[in-house]
Amino acid sequence: MRGRKVPATSYADRAMAQVASWPGVRRGRAACGLGTALKVDGRQLAHVHADGCAELRLTWPVIGRLRRPLLESGRVQLAPGGDWIRVRLDSEGDVDLFTSLASVAIKANTSGARRERAGACMTLARAEVDGAVLSGRPATVPEDLREPRLRPR
Repeated sequence: MRGRKVPATSYADRAMAQVASWPGVRRGRAACGLGTALKVDGRQLAHVHADGCAELRLTWPVIGRLRRPLLESGRVQLAPGGDWIRVRLDSEGDVDLFTSLASVAIKANTSGARRERAGACMTLARAEVDGAVLSGRPATVPEDLREPRLRPR
């Protein structure tokens, strides 16, 4: 009798399944239309694109506080002033990083401090800028990807 092969799941599938199993987290279609999203209270906090990259909405105040460790990890891409970060899911360590950051994203997006629209994900914003450059139009950085002005303390 031959053993049945268990279908291999991608790191992105594992990461999404793990976070989707948490209380209050639901799967849905990504607002950008480019993948599957995870939502809490109807608010999108993460999505995965077909290329295996996950984007998480940490919010720019959280990204500002975590900027150094995020960059030093070597696994996270940031967009200036944006609410979204990108994590490439290539290993179990990346899945662990994604789930940890998803926990932070849930807190950041349900605290009530920032309830406005999420803005474009990094992939769509980059495509808009690239499209402008290729067509010869002047490229403008979308408002949600501009560096925020920091308030003096």
